[in-house]
Amino acid sequence: MTATRSGLMDLLSLVPSGGPAILNASVTNLCNATCDFCNFAHDKGFVTDRRSMDATRFAESLALMKAQANLRFVTFMGGEPLLHPRIAEMMQTATDMGVQPTMVTNGWLLPGKLDALAATSISTIFISIDSEDASAHEKNRGLKGVCERIRESTTRMAALGITPIASVAMTRLVTDYRALGHFLKELGFAAVTFSYPRRAALGSSSLVWSEDSDLVDMSNAELLAAFDGVEQTREVIPVHNPRQGIADMRRRLTGEGERFTCHAGYKYFYMDWNYDLWRCEDWKAPICRVWDFTPDKMMRDPCQACTTDCYRDASIMLHFSVALGDSFARLKEGRIGAALGALADKRNLGSIAAVIGHGKRLKGLVGAG
Repeated sequence: MTATRSGLMDLLSLVPSGGPAILNASVTNLCNATCDFCNFAHDKGFVTDRRSMDATRFAESLALMKAQANLRFVTFMGGEPLLHPRIAEMMQTATDMGVQPTMVTNGWLLPGKLDALAATSISTIFISIDSEDASAHEKNRGLKGVCERIRESTTRMAALGITPIASVAMTRLVTDYRALGHFLKELGFAAVTFSYPRRAALGSSSLVWSEDSDLVDMSNAELLAAFDGVEQTREVIPVHNPRQGIADMRRRLTGEGERFTCHAGYKYFYMDWNYDLWRCEDWKAPICRVWDFTPDKMMRDPCQACTTDCYRDASIMLHFSVALGDSFARLKEGRIGAALGALADKRNLGSIAAVIGHGKRLKGLVGAG
């Protein structure tokens, strides 16, 4: 309880500066899967210069981002992050520094590494699932038997204090979203988060896209139907994507335009295996090497360039804290009208609702555990 209260007070102390920051850390470009819709797939030939993050410098990079950007959350990704030989050590480094770690994995290596991960105090692990049909999922991944490995891992996670959440890409492999919800519960997942399909090439070093995959070559009508499907899934299993985010993606597809802007480059960052720091995976050039980052390099210009869900959904929940930070800043400048204007932004209500909804889901998951 004391640690929880301390963490909450730490987050509250960041309100005057706009709240905490989040980092996606891609620790390796290696992957053991063959996903059709991802160019990290080891059989596609996109990864010719195989790289993994130098673990000896990870603490230094995290300390810098914590001091300069108020970093408090880090998500370990890849490629496949469990292929990094020192992944548990890097997670422990984050925990020791007061930065909450999470991870996204395909689950193949989880059974043999779960105890080491649990020792780092990680509380959430996201595991990729592609379909409500196990055989379709395993065929796309090129990992026969991975569903049983996932089931073995999720069964053990409850006792280890870890919440397993499915990470599902909205592709043509998902044909029945309600059935998907039931399949995920059968596999032992407590909740699901959806990512939106990426066909266009990303601007960064990330390869989570595919220009030639039919699985993500979806029409607007198909995408709108998929968003309907997300709401059907929500009736079966908790969905982490805030309703406000789904609504914004609908507005994008129908031409109405999003209400919320993305805070990538200010409150959310992407760091790759070379320690290059980017605004996000979709950005055309790095901000700088992480060692050269200073607050003046933050990017606050409104951006609607992509639909990358982790940045967009988090930006909605961060919107109110950013507005509070802006209000504090305007008060310091003596601009009372501007300070009140930041608080009067109608989007703040949607942001608060998203945060409350997320909190209720987390409370429910803890109770279920």
